[in-house]
Amino acid sequence: MPWIWLSEKEYPYFQNNFYNISGMLDEEKEKYNYCVAEFGKKFYFDREIRKIKLTVSADSFFMLYVNGSLEGIGPAAAGGDFLLEKVPAPKYYNNYYELELCGKEIDFFARVRLLPEVLTDYSGGHGGFYLKCEFVFADGEIKTEETDSTWLCRANYSYNGYRCYNGEAESSEFKNACEIADIRNDETAPIPPLSLNRLKPKNGEITVEAGKTASVTAELDRIYGAYPCLESNGKCRIRLETSELEGQEKTCETVRFSKADSYMSFFMHSLSRAEMTVENLSDKPVTVKLSFIATWYPVTREGEVRTSDEGLNKVFDVCKHTLKICRQTLHLDSTKHQELLACTGDYYIESLMTMFCFGDMRLAELDLKRTADNLERLGGVMFHTTYSLIWVQMLRDVYMITGRKETLCYCRNALEILLRRFESYIGENGVIDSPPDFMFVDWTVVDGFSMHHPPKALGQTVLNAFYYKALLDAADIFAYLGETAEAEMLTEKSKQLKQKFNEIFFDEEKQLYFDGLGDPYGGNKYYLPENVNKKYFTKYPNILAALYGLSDEDRAVNILERIIPDSELQDIQPYFMHYLLCAVRKYGLFEKYGMKLLRRWVPLVDECEKGLAEGWIAPEENYSFDHSHAWGGTPAYQLPMALTGLEILEPGMKKLKFTPKLYDLDFAEITIPTERGDIHFKAERGKPAVITAPGSVEIIRGDL
Repeated sequence: MPWIWLSEKEYPYFQNNFYNISGMLDEEKEKYNYCVAEFGKKFYFDREIRKIKLTVSADSFFMLYVNGSLEGIGPAAAGGDFLLEKVPAPKYYNNYYELELCGKEIDFFARVRLLPEVLTDYSGGHGGFYLKCEFVFADGEIKTEETDSTWLCRANYSYNGYRCYNGEAESSEFKNACEIADIRNDETAPIPPLSLNRLKPKNGEITVEAGKTASVTAELDRIYGAYPCLESNGKCRIRLETSELEGQEKTCETVRFSKADSYMSFFMHSLSRAEMTVENLSDKPVTVKLSFIATWYPVTREGEVRTSDEGLNKVFDVCKHTLKICRQTLHLDSTKHQELLACTGDYYIESLMTMFCFGDMRLAELDLKRTADNLERLGGVMFHTTYSLIWVQMLRDVYMITGRKETLCYCRNALEILLRRFESYIGENGVIDSPPDFMFVDWTVVDGFSMHHPPKALGQTVLNAFYYKALLDAADIFAYLGETAEAEMLTEKSKQLKQKFNEIFFDEEKQLYFDGLGDPYGGNKYYLPENVNKKYFTKYPNILAALYGLSDEDRAVNILERIIPDSELQDIQPYFMHYLLCAVRKYGLFEKYGMKLLRRWVPLVDECEKGLAEGWIAPEENYSFDHSHAWGGTPAYQLPMALTGLEILEPGMKKLKFTPKLYDLDFAEITIPTERGDIHFKAERGKPAVITAPGSVEIIRGDL
């Protein structure tokens, strides 16, 4: 594929790129030069164009305009892991667009930022831009064009740094681009391009008298991941400070216009408010207008949950909105952090939420495949050790929703590599005893230790519980693939682990599982604190032991009945509440505890309806939670699951069982947006639930 870039002779300092900002020291970044390159070409034909089909990519970020209209932002994220910070990504992706057009002329224009700016940006090591266009004419003929040396390009010096724009800088002239080697070998992303949504905030316009300075605070209805756009009719200096909420950490942009001009940021802000200060540098009044381009994975259908409890309705809506803004070209932990594809615990919960909120599981499937690529590249290791095991849960559960065996086939080798890696961590005692770390448990602190990266005494039992579940799910996956012998071997290994787990980690006196052994271990790096010879009892291992069947049913119920109301045990964040709520549903305790636990989210959304707070227990002194974190959005999954009693009996949701129950509600109406069509559920107290589904879905009633 013929990629193009700025001439190395004319622009020697705007060529090379670092792979990712993760782990980059400031002195390392200073070796590279910030640049925004612009590319353009006009095509003229003697007949009408009906549509164009575009394949587009760039290193490392592009904005594509067609006939003056912004049509694309990309490329689709490569994914990556924190352990891949200074090497190329396993795979790179381009974007595909189909645009309905009319006329005989097409004007392509692209801005390409050279350097990565956020964690999700992944370079191939050198600047570049690629576009392929199939022109489909009204008479049916197709003509293909690609980027080459006839395209014009230049460096736009007005973009003089991250989130800085100086319109007084003189840009170079447009000259012919240079063809370069394809440094990325992109594949076309199997997901649609991002939806671009123009948002106009309240108080987003200000007029400032000549020589004066004035400020305005603009606000959006909710928190979004969005790119600020500024438009001025005259010379001025602008300082834009954005934040999710008033009083929280701000992100700043500085813009200087020398004349009537416009600007669009290359940085996706997580915001609902923006403080704009304008200094008029001209001799006449200047008006500045602020808007935003918010992006998210396209929404073609939406799920709904409406009940007699308005508080729970609001919880579902806020969780769904937060999920929407976190669904970009990969699932984000939050639009504020924009982390690499390393937070699988987040994405697992988000994929389950998607089943009830949006129905389109292609993004989850691509995340699974990109993570498989990372695992193969790294020999079965991920930055977060527990998350690599949760990937197996996500793989199985997403397959049950979609029924697409191709995803299992793609991930099969990575799964085998992962399991071999964890088997190497098993000690003579028969449990995982020597892993590289015990991350991640929860975003809390126990005895001065962060449960993000706890010592062995606080993380070993949880890691073993996740490993046990991974063995069970992997056995199912190999069975789905027809590999019976492998499935039986994994089942046998799970039985052996279960026996050792109970022998080692269950305390007969307390009738609880403790968190890990206190033998000397670790202390060699930040993410593995030196172990402490102390026996800890927290809710974490007990929740997982009950949920995953490591304890028998009687013991599991007894444990849950004890730990749920126990205020002396470490409380858990909304993230880990997902596992507790799953356990409560599993053992028929939802009527007693489930609705009360779900209502813990009501104060969160009452305090802020604009986005979902990251947690309810500050993990550090003066820590400020973001409000764009979908990892805590499990009510969007748990509430409809509990009310419908949904069970997927055949992969692809071909056969479903419903066992409705209203608990303390008077009514519930739920729309489930599946790939086979919408399922509608309606229940009123004292009446049989009404369930309608597409003809390709078999419904079994468990309440009749």
